[in-house]
Amino acid sequence: MRTLRHPGILRYMDGAETADAIYIATEPVTSLSLVTESENDDELRRWGLYKMADTLRFIGEDCKMVHGNVCAATVFVTRAGEWRLGGLELVDALAGGDGQQIYRHFASAVPGYNARMAPEFETRKWDAVEAAKPGAVDGWSLACLIHEAFNGNLKTLSQLDAQGRIPQSLWPLYQRLHQADIRRRMTPGDFLQSASQSGAYLDSEFVHASLFLENIAVKEQDEKNEFFSGLHTLIAGFPQAFCKYKILPELLKVMEFGGGDAKVLSGIIHIGKGLDEAEYAELVVPAIVQLFGSNDRALRFSLLEHMDSFIPSVPAPVVGKQVFPNFSTGYLDAAPAIREATVKASLVVAPKITSKTLNNDMIRQLVRLVGDPEPGIRTNTLICIGKLCTAKEGILDLDAGGINENSHRYVICPAILHALRDSFPPVRSAALAVASACAPHWDAVEIARRVIPTLSPLLIDSERPVRVAALKALQTMVTRVEAHSLTMPATTVPAKPANADTGGSSSGRAQAVAADMAAASMAAASGWGGWAVSSLSSTFSGALSLAASSPSAAIAPTTSQTQSMSAPPQPNPLS
Repeated sequence: MRTLRHPGILRYMDGAETADAIYIATEPVTSLSLVTESENDDELRRWGLYKMADTLRFIGEDCKMVHGNVCAATVFVTRAGEWRLGGLELVDALAGGDGQQIYRHFASAVPGYNARMAPEFETRKWDAVEAAKPGAVDGWSLACLIHEAFNGNLKTLSQLDAQGRIPQSLWPLYQRLHQADIRRRMTPGDFLQSASQSGAYLDSEFVHASLFLENIAVKEQDEKNEFFSGLHTLIAGFPQAFCKYKILPELLKVMEFGGGDAKVLSGIIHIGKGLDEAEYAELVVPAIVQLFGSNDRALRFSLLEHMDSFIPSVPAPVVGKQVFPNFSTGYLDAAPAIREATVKASLVVAPKITSKTLNNDMIRQLVRLVGDPEPGIRTNTLICIGKLCTAKEGILDLDAGGINENSHRYVICPAILHALRDSFPPVRSAALAVASACAPHWDAVEIARRVIPTLSPLLIDSERPVRVAALKALQTMVTRVEAHSLTMPATTVPAKPANADTGGSSSGRAQAVAADMAAASMAAASGWGGWAVSSLSSTFSGALSLAASSPSAAIAPTTSQTQSMSAPPQPNPLS
């Protein structure tokens, strides 16, 4: 078992020998004799018989040896449903050895062997065995396996004569394998050739697909492209266990070594949908982490385009610690297509990373791309930022509230203001839309001092969509500032006390005058249709009267001067 290597032979892992027993460790398998009829899928049975026939052909024709013990008890089934040939206790050379071959002396010691013993073994015609075509002895064993695969375990030799549930397309070939005369008996190699012809039992899409995957390393690129283009349809009809443990590992190998594209990745994703959380973590997640570390741009682009199909199933700690560091290199990639695909995929990755990573890494990388040379990337980056800033629970669940206040104020707001001056109209439109969406998160003072002045010129932009978006954004900003103004005090100047002494100091009088002027201004602002002159003049006249009564006044007005100031001028009777 250690030296006889073939894909159809049970894989030897390790072994140990003691004084009492020999221990052999193999790949995880189950005996075919223990597999129930419901688990023995017809396509898996076809593929299993193909593999056993090919393995016996290898042993007989290539190695010039005899297995001599093929039955359901010596065939094992892997997790994928593939068959492996074991029971190598009787394997020995076909000829030579001075008649000391193991199968000549110990075959009868195998439990249940009499129910499937070949006629030449029963009659001990060893000369006929040596003179027969290589593999003829195991042709009889293959017939026994076929009968047990369809009708259950053999108990007597006479059962081999009954067709039972053996398919009609397979029955003629079975009869040729079941020939008592070893000289006329079909070999496993001949059976494989005949059963694989068009319309024969082994001619099926499942067998062809399995063969292609096993030999994909030697296939031409055109053949691979043709195969992968139809793989998605084929997988839908394949047994789930075979897809998980056979096809999926083969596809992951193709992706790992740079031979796959979006079609291969689509097959991986399709199979992954049928896995539970534990199986996904075991079979798919390690491969995804490894694929993101690849330098192949075509592979990375395929991964980025299909992120929404597999990242939601990857645990958040794995995304944050193992996937995101490699993912973030796409923001800096020299290829514009990679940068753009990375921006679009950010919305899928964002819910899987921590708030710290989101604000300190992802947002800053996206803001840097607001100044990208490619206008399309600048536009999509702004849209991505807007969606992240307006994330809603159930649609885009971000960790710990998503974008924090510092990122809004010191990172995103300056980037949007810069984008409002972009020469590409869609960038300006996107910046206006994001500004409107982010207004509730921005400081009202910043909006009044920086955002509205920067936004206003776009009201007369040369592009109509920009003008329309600018008007909507301005209305949003004004509403935000207006709401903030309602929370502000009416004035910051202290009110004049009711019993204040009018003869106080000059500084006290100045404060009182200023308070009255502020009140007058507020009254005028409350009704813009009225003039503020009357209130202002009354205020100033009060100030002058206070100055006249002050003891510090150097000169007092005369009676005539007082009269001229208080009485209106009289008309001239001479005129």
